[in-house]
Amino acid sequence: MLIERRQSRTLEFQEVVGYRFLISAGFADVLLLFNYGVWPGLTILFKSEIIPKCARHWLQLYLDWAWFSMVWHYAVVGWSRWSAIRTPHTFRCQRRRYSYALCGCCYVVALVEVLATHFQPWYVTFYYEPSSYGMLAEDFALYLSGGQSAMFLTYHVAAIIPPIIFYTWSLVLLINRRRTAIKSHTHIHVAQSNIESRLLLPCVINMIVFIAGQIVITVGTGEGKWAGCMVMLVFCTNSALNPLLLLLCSESIRKQLLITIGIRRSSFSHPEKCSSIIYRNPIITRSKEETIQSPLMGVQVRLSPSPSNSEPSTHL
Repeated sequence: MLIERRQSRTLEFQEVVGYRFLISAGFADVLLLFNYGVWPGLTILFKSEIIPKCARHWLQLYLDWAWFSMVWHYAVVGWSRWSAIRTPHTFRCQRRRYSYALCGCCYVVALVEVLATHFQPWYVTFYYEPSSYGMLAEDFALYLSGGQSAMFLTYHVAAIIPPIIFYTWSLVLLINRRRTAIKSHTHIHVAQSNIESRLLLPCVINMIVFIAGQIVITVGTGEGKWAGCMVMLVFCTNSALNPLLLLLCSESIRKQLLITIGIRRSSFSHPEKCSSIIYRNPIITRSKEETIQSPLMGVQVRLSPSPSNSEPSTHL
């Protein structure tokens, strides 16, 4: 069987397949950084709410949609990490449509939630007030007694349970797999566990920070304008931490970022010096022409560079 892939498509499989859910969650984090960092800063800078009073409700609808989308991503990302550890081969062969559908569900479900709640008589709109360095409620008493505060609390508690289960299960699987690999002297599984552990770590830390932030907001940050500023700071910290942790803990994401911004050239631009790990099939190219035993498929795979005037190919 002869499989031919274009260089760009091979690079796409290598770098993107394992991070589709993280990229989608990162997009939601970027929205929140703008919503709770840039936008409040602009209102303080111009000493104006910027938007008319009649548009407060629609701005609140957008803010809640972006927030709920981010919260739903915790469960989806937790499931993706668990699936990558429990059934790695199946996860790597996952269809793009399936991955994108799951990511899209986070945004669609969040939209359904805000449309179902924002037009209720008990729903209270918040708006940015420059003098308070944060957000104020149009009717805070109704927010506390009308059920909106209890709804947010219940929603956040329910949304954080699935990722806790997935991450705990994933850690147990990694520990058991490491013990088995050490006893049987199987180094392949240990290396794979190390890769998944590094990617799992930032997700777990970000979830812990999210829980801590919700506790701080629920217990209270005091009164006055600095209390509102503290709430905005908690939101921004929670959104900025996830991308930063992924860059610190994942070498492949750092490499892809350097390639994207042009600081580093892709290894696929030099076929003669190809030395990389193919994420879709764990096969390593060590030289110009080498036969390697594939641990998953149980077949001999012969990898060889193509001539300069043709595309690289993989012969099975």
